[in-house]
Amino acid sequence: MIFEKITVVMSVYKNDNPDHFSVAVSSLLNQTYLPEEVIIVVDGQVSSDINSQLDFYSQNDIIKIIRLNENKGLANALNVGIRSANFPLIARMDSDDICFNDRFEKQIKAMYEYDLDIIGGQIIEFGKDVNDIISKRIVPCEHLEMIKLLKFRSPFSHPTILFKKKVFDVLEGYDASIFPEDYDFFVRAYLNKFKFGNVPDEILWFRLGENRSETIKRRWGITYAKNEFSLYKKFLKMNFFNYYDFFKVVFLKIPIRLLPFFMFKFVYYKMAR
Repeated sequence: MIFEKITVVMSVYKNDNPDHFSVAVSSLLNQTYLPEEVIIVVDGQVSSDINSQLDFYSQNDIIKIIRLNENKGLANALNVGIRSANFPLIARMDSDDICFNDRFEKQIKAMYEYDLDIIGGQIIEFGKDVNDIISKRIVPCEHLEMIKLLKFRSPFSHPTILFKKKVFDVLEGYDASIFPEDYDFFVRAYLNKFKFGNVPDEILWFRLGENRSETIKRRWGITYAKNEFSLYKKFLKMNFFNYYDFFKVVFLKIPIRLLPFFMFKFVYYKMAR
């Protein structure tokens, strides 16, 4: 079987670690099913080390670099990158994660076998390096099970997804005014009748880093709670949530964001993921 060609879209910004970025890109270039194109969106100004790496990568025929004058966040960077893609399948990749070398081969085979529009997979979360395994994030694989989970949280690990560009076109991209933008994207995809799946295999090393507290702080606090509440109101307005669904997530999830941080950290790793 001849499969469609893949464009990988990733974003890099000023706080990214150059060494982690290099390993992430290398993992894309060593796939058993190689992407046809890798688009790196430079979200504002970056360090001299990353600029040097970008100069080196620009010599590779499959790597395309798009520079943005100012940092406007991940959703905007993804929209810019995906609109520039030349191929019908889009893969997400973060600038500090590491793909298993058969990630795309496994995903693209499953996408065609089960006639899927968006496919993700399982991840291993690590700290200092891939030998420092912290946890595994397991998500359901079947469409109906994923839809059940969608009422409470995202059924995908966002950095793992591979999807048909037509999904992005129909949805008119990520909503850069909402957060988390990926959860909103998947809900709108479901409402537009696109079919979901995850491969049961681990396909990506997800970097939590040595300081896990700093990693999850962005999902804690009043600002995150307000953003989450706005997202749930949007779900209610678009009739994805009924009032029961709305009040269920508001009363079960919003208070977790407002716990003292040491309590939030415990709950987040044990229950909220």
